[in-house]
Amino acid sequence: MQTQEFEIVIGKNHHPRNRIAIDINEIPFPTAIYFFSNGEVLLNKRAFKCLGMRENEVFDLSTWRKINPYLDDMIKNTQQDMAIDQKMHVILFNGKHEIMNYSFSCFSNPLWGKMVIIHFSKVSEKYAVASLSALYNIRDEVSKLKPYLNRAGQKILQNLITKYFREENQQLTLDDLVYYERELRIIQKAYPSLSHREIILCGLLVNDLNSKDIATITNRTIDAVFVTIHRINKKLNLLNKKQLVDVLKELISKQEENHDIPTAV
Repeated sequence: MQTQEFEIVIGKNHHPRNRIAIDINEIPFPTAIYFFSNGEVLLNKRAFKCLGMRENEVFDLSTWRKINPYLDDMIKNTQQDMAIDQKMHVILFNGKHEIMNYSFSCFSNPLWGKMVIIHFSKVSEKYAVASLSALYNIRDEVSKLKPYLNRAGQKILQNLITKYFREENQQLTLDDLVYYERELRIIQKAYPSLSHREIILCGLLVNDLNSKDIATITNRTIDAVFVTIHRINKKLNLLNKKQLVDVLKELISKQEENHDIPTAV
């Protein structure tokens, strides 16, 4: 596809001057346009980034179909010309698994034939957090078996808990929060006065985690989470949790616009 511009017509009965040509990169969220006639896929910059691809890299539809064989059929066999706020599991070209939130609209064009415009975004972060939270709830339930087991059973149970769950005094690391790594590094660079634990908490807050989920994931009490938030606000001279979240989101947003993402911890 040689051009990244496409035309929008505001009503078929309107005068031709009401046609608008816009750059696909002006669309403020990841967008893909799929052309059925030639099997080409046009992506905007946000889509390349979301899919872990280099900008202007060719979207290899053949490979995509092999690693995600059901997606093409899902669109072809849909009984509607549009879908809104759907979720699907995909495997990216780099092998990473993601859960995507997407909406699409199918229509026909006299020049290009049938095409689909797809808007999408990652939702893996929240799914990962929900899964992690559920695991720790399972740990608490399994621990209740301990009084009913003999010495050998208790030892096996303790070994399993030690193997698969962090101890109370162990801190979260970037590896534990791989989906948040980018945000954590940005926050760490912007606010070097924050401790490791405070940076982790900020990374969770900026991804819309509530205090209860944060307490579960970090193996701490809700009161301890509140104390840490208060300490962060004091260091950054902020009034409350809402202001802290707003400041953090503005920081991340500006980094996205400037593409100034730190690479070192």
